[in-house]
Amino acid sequence: MTVRTVTVVAPISSLGGRRFAPQAELILHDLAQPAAASLPGTAGEVLLIPEMPSPLGLPDFIALASGRDWLQARGAAGVQPLLAEADCSVLAVLHPGQALSSATIARRVGWSPAALEPVLSRLESAGAVEKTPGGAHRVNPALVPRGSVFALEAKVKDWQKAVLQGRAYRSWADNYVVLLGDVGPVAVRRAAERVAHDGAGLYSSSGWVVRPRVRRPAPAKRLWGFEHLYAATASSAPAL
Repeated sequence: MTVRTVTVVAPISSLGGRRFAPQAELILHDLAQPAAASLPGTAGEVLLIPEMPSPLGLPDFIALASGRDWLQARGAAGVQPLLAEADCSVLAVLHPGQALSSATIARRVGWSPAALEPVLSRLESAGAVEKTPGGAHRVNPALVPRGSVFALEAKVKDWQKAVLQGRAYRSWADNYVVLLGDVGPVAVRRAAERVAHDGAGLYSSSGWVVRPRVRRPAPAKRLWGFEHLYAATASSAPAL
């Protein structure tokens, strides 16, 4: 098993202050770093972000594996975070190397040309989209996500709630991991069965009970999540 370097990055944005968490649950947060360090299917450094405002909810932690280079390129692009889901829906159908016509983009997104025009114009002005001399469009390559994102949720006993939260998070994250407290063997078995059914992860003080599988959400949702991640870390990640 490969153990990777974990760097904790405090988010610069907030949804209105830290949530209240019982002391027992806060103790579970100590499991986040070893879990992040040994996530399967990842390579290189892992950035661990506590309580990052996301498209849906406020996970206890977000782990970004092999994504520091993406964050550096994203910051160097000089494009402000694009947090509107509509913007990400358009950007997700574009390519950095193949320009697409407005008609093709509208068809792939499922919008009318009239609905697409102001969004494309705004994205061009922001520097997220390049318009070719022929009138076609390419996405700025810095906005194409790279790396893997996992949502980690800590629960002392209420693992069912953590699973429900994790399912919501992985609508935009690559997968979720439940950090489980000291519960009995029956609860561990039931939690493991539910998490394994999702292909997600379960981690306790004993290590991995169930390892998450590598997966990908829909491209537009994934891009939406990465833009929130960039917004949360743009000025706080070390050496970015």
